Amino acid sequence: MNTRRFYIAYLQIFLAGICLSRAFAQEKLSAYPAVIHIHSTISQADYPPRRIVSLAREQGVRILIFTDSFIRRWEYGLPLVPNIFKFSAEEGSIARYGIKRYLNDFKKIKDEFPGMLILEGAEVAPFYWWSGSLFKKNLSLNDWSRHLLVVGLKKERDYLRLPDAGNRYFFPRFKDIPFFLAAGILIIPGAFLLRKRQKKGLGFLICAAGILFLLNNIPFLASRYSPYQGRKQYLPYQDLINYAAERGGLVFWAHPYVTEEVSWGKYAKTVNFSTLKYPEALLLTEGYTGFGVGANRDLLLAQEEWDDALNSYCEGRRRQPAWVIAEADYRTGGRIDSIQNMIFLSAFKEESVYEALRAGRLYIRYYSENKCDISLDDFHIADSSGGSAFIAGEITMRSMPRLFIRGTAKLNSPEELRVEVIRNGRGIKEITLAAPQAFDLEFEDDVPETGRINYYRLNFFIGKTLVLATNPIFVRIKDG
Repeated sequence: MNTRRFYIAYLQIFLAGICLSRAFAQEKLSAYPAVIHIHSTISQADYPPRRIVSLAREQGVRILIFTDSFIRRWEYGLPLVPNIFKFSAEEGSIARYGIKRYLNDFKKIKDEFPGMLILEGAEVAPFYWWSGSLFKKNLSLNDWSRHLLVVGLKKERDYLRLPDAGNRYFFPRFKDIPFFLAAGILIIPGAFLLRKRQKKGLGFLICAAGILFLLNNIPFLASRYSPYQGRKQYLPYQDLINYAAERGGLVFWAHPYVTEEVSWGKYAKTVNFSTLKYPEALLLTEGYTGFGVGANRDLLLAQEEWDDALNSYCEGRRRQPAWVIAEADYRTGGRIDSIQNMIFLSAFKEESVYEALRAGRLYIRYYSENKCDISLDDFHIADSSGGSAFIAGEITMRSMPRLFIRGTAKLNSPEELRVEVIRNGRGIKEITLAAPQAFDLEFEDDVPETGRINYYRLNFFIGKTLVLATNPIFVRIKDG
């Protein structure tokens, strides 16, 4: 009997130790506000980078991720030789500013602000395509604003070859060999015919065609896709995702729920810019890190494309989950802290930010100093044996999952805070709190789906306005 009691006591101490060690591991994570998707004067925003960093520091934001536009150039050329006879328009961008200069500037800024974490990246437009006619005045530049954010590329050469629609280079790559071969097929026979008196004219025409073909393809396009060959669905975007991921970069779909329809008036208002919203991108591409939400929050609601992508991961149809980030798309001055990512870091250093973003260890919140200040101190799921998983974590358990939600809220009375718990894309519980100063919630989900990975995520509302959303926690229920 004594021996049995000894083992029971030992087991209790052992399980308590596991719980304490896990709790201690979670306590090591500290939440820091971060602002992602910032433009500076480099890409035609109001403030230079140093001014933006100073503003952020004054407003209590310690992590900034700059994503100036990589290239803002489009071209429209005449048929057959569109890269020789063309007109183009270009705006401020990293490429125009100078990639090396851009990276060196941020090295200096990081040294000047030691208490801040400043990461540099780029907003990239992998593709655009033309439809309509210049002469009929219905020319349309399509998908010009379908963007991705690329963060974490460290080397200048990684930027130089980014498969962006406007990116070009002179030194040929393996994929460019066919252009030389095609030009050679024309130039060599043409040169041979030039030596024959009676066929000089034909030889000249053939040589000229070969030279024009070569010149039309130099400098070479970094992208495999021409803007004159119609819509390419998501192939150019997948190329960019693959390129960045292979070099250790993080890739986020930018503003997928935004539609842009404008006319450009420099040339008799004949160019229409058309980009329709593209939330389906979350389902039709693979290998990206996540996606951004800003003023439009529809993708965060239950049963939208984000839930479809998460369910695809849980059902084994995708290799990795899609994480949400808040993107400020900051350009015009004013407060920089109204759309925040609360990132949980193991240490206050740049590498930890990359690791947390890659792992999805964050929640997003819409902040207003006077009206809405909600902080989520803890969201984890535990089982009866003491195992637990934090935001973006994964756990296997035999018992029913128990959810723990704790935080603080500063709201103006009589506003209420509504917490929605979403499991596998559907709301399973709503909790309404009357003007809370703090909340500490706990409940057990007694009907999770077995035989698959479940995920749980939270949305917080004030009235009908979504003000906070978490990344999911994944739970697999074992039979028995």
